[in-house]
Amino acid sequence: MMNNPPNPWVPDFASQSPLFEPLREIARPFARFTASWPELSDYQQVLDTQAKPVLTQSGRRLKIVAQDARPQRYEEHYSPRIYATGELQTRRHNWHDYFQFLTWLMFPQTKAQINALHVPHVETRLKPGGDAGRRTPLENMLSLFDEGGAVVLSSDPSLLQLIRDFQWKPLFWERRADLANHLECITFGHALYEKALSPYVGMTANTLLLEVDRAYFQWPMMQRLHELDRRLADLFGTGLDYREPRDLQPFPILGMPGWDAANCESTYYDNDRYFRSGRRPALVI
Repeated sequence: MMNNPPNPWVPDFASQSPLFEPLREIARPFARFTASWPELSDYQQVLDTQAKPVLTQSGRRLKIVAQDARPQRYEEHYSPRIYATGELQTRRHNWHDYFQFLTWLMFPQTKAQINALHVPHVETRLKPGGDAGRRTPLENMLSLFDEGGAVVLSSDPSLLQLIRDFQWKPLFWERRADLANHLECITFGHALYEKALSPYVGMTANTLLLEVDRAYFQWPMMQRLHELDRRLADLFGTGLDYREPRDLQPFPILGMPGWDAANCESTYYDNDRYFRSGRRPALVI
């Protein structure tokens, strides 16, 4: 008798929250799996049928491989291996890795850019005499965004300023009608998607804030994702604005209207443990 996987497959997960809206079209090929997890070969099949190949910045085609044992050499580590061979190590029946795969399909240019930026830092840390466990501020920022990042886009600069000023109730409640027409939150981080399967008050995204034209909101989702992918890849590629974790804006993501059933009441936004008035102060030792 076969044991059930520890992370049961939920075929309709993408319909459970507006947070999943950006990946609904991309996840559609997996809708046929109604009773059990797709296998890694199914991931590869979806990858092979993309209209445009997903490539690393070294020009390698992305390919799905099973996760190996602990790496022994530099070339076997996660980021260098993707860059050099295109091999994306993936665990079976694992939501975290499933969403990692989907985000490569959603944001192929940005994921390739993030991967390429990691590689020289990993190489330096793993050299003889290097500090393998000491990541640079850039590595930490990239990892925070890759795992738990989101992008907030708005055609109204005043809405973005409310976010910078940590004015959550004025943003989410008093300007609620404006959010529907002038602001969008697109989740990027695969760990954030995983958390959204069992959402909890406290979920916070590390965000980039981008201004867009009003016409952006009239585009189909896949066109918006393509444009966002291009902009993000350019932003990270220049290395000017995002270099350390503090360059990312904290954003209590369940404040988005409808992203938590309870946020239809104004009192929801009075929870100052979640909707903080600013960043936590640095720990003094």
